[in-house]
Amino acid sequence: MRNPLIPDILAILKEHSQGISEFDLLKALKARHAMLSQLAEDSNLLLFRQHFLIMNALYQLQTSLWQEEQLALEISGTRISLVYGKQHPSSSSNTNVSDSADAKLAAYYSDWDEYVKTDKEDVEQLLQSFYQGIASVDERKDALKVLALHSDFMNDKDAIKRQYRKLARDAHPDHGGDPERFISLRQAYECLMHSFV
Repeated sequence: MRNPLIPDILAILKEHSQGISEFDLLKALKARHAMLSQLAEDSNLLLFRQHFLIMNALYQLQTSLWQEEQLALEISGTRISLVYGKQHPSSSSNTNVSDSADAKLAAYYSDWDEYVKTDKEDVEQLLQSFYQGIASVDERKDALKVLALHSDFMNDKDAIKRQYRKLARDAHPDHGGDPERFISLRQAYECLMHSFV
């Protein structure tokens, strides 16, 4: 199925010759299509569906522009832009395109079943795995050391909070503490709390 956002995305890309972020692209599309704000009641599922529709349109557009016009559409996490006189963005002389990360993303976002079958619980699970994946096990162990906690406490949210508050109170700059120590404690606390999101 041809994505109905493609003509508007082309118009927006034409207006932004230096490229545009996905966030700004979504804002521009929402100004043209109120339905983009009505795809789901849950905010996380809404964001997933908006993102999916945009990426689906972009990958369809990338393929058709290259096949029909030899025009490259670069899609990255920070910028989406049309590039003239360049090889296809997912091609490389020593990489099998079908195995590249770009090809896998294109395959995922081209599959409408992914859009249809993903529900609120799936999005929450994706977010949970993302948050847990941010900090490696070693980073979380280091964070526990900063908070002077044994690794047995890695999954004890309440113990981590209590220990952080105790140490932060003494290290807080407003109470004559060391600002660098306070920031280190807060970094450790944030690292550990992400695994509970």
